[in-house]
Amino acid sequence: MAQVLKEDIREKILQSALEEFYEKGFTGAVMRSIAGRARIPTGLIYSYYPGKEVLFEEVLRPVRYNWKSVLIEGAGRHSGTFERLNKREMDCIRNLLEHRKEFIILMDKSGNTKFSNEKENFILEIEQHLKCLMQHNGKYDETYIHIVVDNFVEGLLQVMYHCNEKEHALLTMEKLIQMYLYGIGL
Repeated sequence: MAQVLKEDIREKILQSALEEFYEKGFTGAVMRSIAGRARIPTGLIYSYYPGKEVLFEEVLRPVRYNWKSVLIEGAGRHSGTFERLNKREMDCIRNLLEHRKEFIILMDKSGNTKFSNEKENFILEIEQHLKCLMQHNGKYDETYIHIVVDNFVEGLLQVMYHCNEKEHALLTMEKLIQMYLYGIGL
């Protein structure tokens, strides 16, 4: 029975930390506030997580991807048309929608951490992926690709911020993806 209680406490800490980091970002989050949300003594958090950075990493675990591997794995699986993403890419999008707060924290609220450049890295990986896909026709404009990808990532974040219902978010993402894939000329 004690083991169940330990997992319950760990889950309370993670949920409280998620809300604290979502509301205040990494820099503004305070362990004392996380403990208060979890209704536990502050010192108990340190029995599970040695510091705020480790707790932050654990909160972000569901949305930490090697973006390059997702894109590379999916590159050969398109059926000749690019009106939809492949299964691996859509599974990734579904997971991000399932963990939208974590994704928002990772992209917009991770200043002063090792993840502070994650949004820029995500944009860069997509840009490089699109350049590889578009090299076959020899016509692509790096500035144009950067603008499209930057706007796509911002659109993805807007869906995360504003679509609280999962099905609505998924439908909106599918529309956004189709618009960008048609618009970039793939």
